[in-house]
Amino acid sequence: MANLAVFDFDRTIVDDDSDATIINRLREKKPPPEWEAGNHDWTPYMSDVFEHAYSAGLSQEDILDSIASMRPTPGVEKLITSLAAEGWDIVLITDANTVFVQHWLKVHGLLSKITKIITNRAFWQGDRLFIEPCMRQSSCPRCPSNLCKSRALVEWCASHSYARMVYCGDGRNDFCPATFLPANAIVFPRRGYPLDDLIKKTMATQTPQVKARIVPWSDCYSILQTIFPGKFVEANTPTTQQM
Repeated sequence: MANLAVFDFDRTIVDDDSDATIINRLREKKPPPEWEAGNHDWTPYMSDVFEHAYSAGLSQEDILDSIASMRPTPGVEKLITSLAAEGWDIVLITDANTVFVQHWLKVHGLLSKITKIITNRAFWQGDRLFIEPCMRQSSCPRCPSNLCKSRALVEWCASHSYARMVYCGDGRNDFCPATFLPANAIVFPRRGYPLDDLIKKTMATQTPQVKARIVPWSDCYSILQTIFPGKFVEANTPTTQQM
């Protein structure tokens, strides 16, 4: 029976935020539209950002170069290649978009290692980037209408059987799928980020919502060592020079 590793993208696989990367690049030429506090849906806002980027003269090459320049989270390349080599299914569930995720993974030699990418669809028309929601949902009040990660994960698992499951994320929108995982799964919340804080709060209550084992992480070497105890320690622990 196969095993499944699920990853967020921004601040998990990359040590940056892909949308923020483009927003910051746009600020150099033309102030982007402001995000309205209390707005639950991010995707329509990014559609406005892409329109402003086009009108400001940001080309397809400009945008893709900015995405490619994002730093990988320490150890993530070894983690993904090791999981793929061990036959794991690797699924990305992210509120980014297909253009950003696929381009970054391709540039960094990881695209072929990924089993499935579940995210908002994006596509080019000349230098104008368009984005469409991954789904339209109203059943989960925790999540925006364009993506409930629990629903995406449930739909994926409905046609697959797994002996082991792990989930690696950082954000508030990773809490919902964390509550879906069974007790024999592992949730890896990035230490000091919103998912870590939310899990700490629920675990302090009398009715914790996360059943899975919880292992906070600061770099992906520790995730690798948790999944494969002792197997990759020497090959993946950063040396003094690397640090």
